Amino acid sequence: MLQSSRTVPPHRVPPTVAIAGATVWNRREAYWFLVAVIVPAACWSRFPTMVPYVFAIVLLGAVVFRSRRIAWWASMLRWGLIADVETVDTAPRGDRNLRLAHATGWNVQRRWYTGVVTESTVRYRAGEARGHLFVRGLPFTTGVVLAHSKNPGSAMAISDFPCDLQLDGRGRWAASFPPGFWRQALATSALYGYAVAGLVLSIGVR
Repeated sequence: MLQSSRTVPPHRVPPTVAIAGATVWNRREAYWFLVAVIVPAACWSRFPTMVPYVFAIVLLGAVVFRSRRIAWWASMLRWGLIADVETVDTAPRGDRNLRLAHATGWNVQRRWYTGVVTESTVRYRAGEARGHLFVRGLPFTTGVVLAHSKNPGSAMAISDFPCDLQLDGRGRWAASFPPGFWRQALATSALYGYAVAGLVLSIGVR
């Protein structure tokens, strides 16, 4: 199945990828937004002039982080090659309760998981080049691995993308939003809306 889908880059990247990247929920980002709640509350009375800067820094950092991730995802999809997985070594990394994405071929299942989380070292070959990547979550099985044709040492598992992907035989990506995605998008929009509102209000009370 994977062999029949191999085409030479560049591939067409649909706008769905950028929309998904701009709105997908990110736990680390949410943590820093939480800091933007706690720190202003602590320094509002003592250092009111600092509050807008806290909101501005968090917003700017979040936007830059997301923009870079979206650019990297788009570059990987545009110049990606389907790599051949050669070996997989898996090691446990402790018990966790978190939402995981796990790929079987092109199919990615996203669900909450409680149990032992592993880190799989996936060694792959893309043309004459070889490389490896680390996949954290459930043990890696048969998920698709994309290697960057301009830098074959860089690769991503298909489960690392925020949307569901398929590559047809003509080199075009089909991207769709996974089930429940719009709840994440709503939560992300609320998070950014809070930060923007906090910035505007804090500027108004200076």
